[in-house]
Amino acid sequence: MYKDRGCGQVNLDNVDQIINVAGWVDSWRDHGSLLFLDLRDSTGTIQVVFDKSINNENHEIASSIRNEWVIKVKGIVKKRIDGAENPNIPTGFIEISADELTVLNPSKTPPFEVNNKNIDETTRLRYRFLDLRSDKMQNNLRLRHELILEICNFLNNKSFVQIETPILIKSTPEGARDYVVPSRVHPGEYYALPQSPQQMKQMLMVSGFERYFQIAKCFRDEDLRADRQPEHTQLDFEMSFVHQEDVLSNCEDLYSHLADKFQSKNIETPFPRIKYEDAINTYGTDKPDTRFDLNIKILDKELSETEFNVFNNSLKDGGTIRGLSVPKNESMTRKFYDKLNEFVRSIGGDGIIPISIDKGLSGIEFEDIKSPISKFLSVEHVKKIFNIFNSDSDDVILICAGKKNIVLDCLGQVRNKLAKDFELIDDEKLNFLFVTDFPLFEKDLESGNWTAMHHVFSSPNDETIKYLDSDPSKVIGNLFDLVCNGVELGSGSIRIHDKKTQEKVFSIIGYKDDQIQDRFGPLLESFDYGAPPHGGMGLGIDRLVATFLKENSIRDVISFPKTQSASDLLWGAPSLIDEDQKKELSIKNIEEEGKN
Repeated sequence: MYKDRGCGQVNLDNVDQIINVAGWVDSWRDHGSLLFLDLRDSTGTIQVVFDKSINNENHEIASSIRNEWVIKVKGIVKKRIDGAENPNIPTGFIEISADELTVLNPSKTPPFEVNNKNIDETTRLRYRFLDLRSDKMQNNLRLRHELILEICNFLNNKSFVQIETPILIKSTPEGARDYVVPSRVHPGEYYALPQSPQQMKQMLMVSGFERYFQIAKCFRDEDLRADRQPEHTQLDFEMSFVHQEDVLSNCEDLYSHLADKFQSKNIETPFPRIKYEDAINTYGTDKPDTRFDLNIKILDKELSETEFNVFNNSLKDGGTIRGLSVPKNESMTRKFYDKLNEFVRSIGGDGIIPISIDKGLSGIEFEDIKSPISKFLSVEHVKKIFNIFNSDSDDVILICAGKKNIVLDCLGQVRNKLAKDFELIDDEKLNFLFVTDFPLFEKDLESGNWTAMHHVFSSPNDETIKYLDSDPSKVIGNLFDLVCNGVELGSGSIRIHDKKTQEKVFSIIGYKDDQIQDRFGPLLESFDYGAPPHGGMGLGIDRLVATFLKENSIRDVISFPKTQSASDLLWGAPSLIDEDQKKELSIKNIEEEGKN
């Protein structure tokens, strides 16, 4: 071995011992006859001292060394002199007085300092092998490793069996586009990369394993954002002979355990359960952040008798008037409201209307009402509105009117934005909750056809299954999401295990018999041979790690991520392939066919 122990593992117990260490030069300081290097490896950093009066040759070699060179040092561990200690690092009370120095590999001048926090992401991803040396990325990926290991041990102790499912599968719709892989052996035919192991894990339940899990790679060709990647990692688990509450209980046991172990937070169970419809109406989203108390309220009745045409027309057209009460803030100037209106319009809304009062609600007069629409409001209107929110002169009511779905979405996004801007969020909280009772189907806005809210394998609940034939909009699914701090960490459901029900759902979605057989034939066939009731979840590992680390992007918890345009800046992927490869795979680009 090049070293006896890691740089960060040396301590006061090693004083006066001769040891070997090796790593990367993190920084260097030339003080004339004394040269100091901070040597870094995967365990931490340690200060190495080269004394010209003791070993001039070593001092000269050390003088030529720069950041990120790989070196080996042999020397004696010494206690730092009084006043030179650094209590901020574990090795801050000792140093190594170098006797021997070996340069294992020099380095070009790096494009950035490894631990510089102000490097743009494009540069970081282009030189990811350097970025991964940083304390932040070392910490992030080690926590990810430890968390996955803990998940595996936890589920193993609950009699779950880890089973790997294939990556090259048949293309089947799972809610996004497939990544496809051409076959050389079968010209003109394609494999697909799994969006999730959905059908395979259900088939494992039919196969009698009863409790399955895996840390699964999933691939989805969809529009990207901070919490999406072309490939992501999820915890997949499936259970037989269970009801919805059994699946939720298993999930919350695991996640409360992880929060306790990795965040030192005692999370109470059971997690709150919020129905989908209540979440949308109260928070404007199906992934609510409950760390702050800004709830949306209905104002249809209270504002139905004004002479303000925006309100009257919205109600006449079947729309709604909703509001949000937020604490007054000194930044709430005319410019603030102009920018807030621009934000609302950018996300599809018509705008937002503020109402505030200059003194206590009980004694207000008309001139105390401050709003762009104050001339349309009476004192009685304002009192009713403020009473709904239990608000007073310390608050501002923000109102949106229009189509219900647009109004709720806009207020939901305004709610999150202002909570962040006004620092209303307690970053130390981990507020887990389940959103349940999703509609099983939703209408595609372009085609008008029914689509699955989550996926086509989720079962309808017992109370609404009767509407499958007459009115699919009334069918509620045994569907549920795990949400934490406004982030959807995963989804699950009780699956359909009855062939006739599954075929009915397929038909509502619009699949023809030949499509059903082609895409789902093996799963349906397995249902003919004794399929148990079963359910499970797919839970995002990347999002969970990012949530624990308070990272805004999952790219910071993935070793080699893609950009938001699905590009790999390090490897230059996606890229062209040569003509011989295309011939072997029997494929041509559309542009090439046009030229021919």
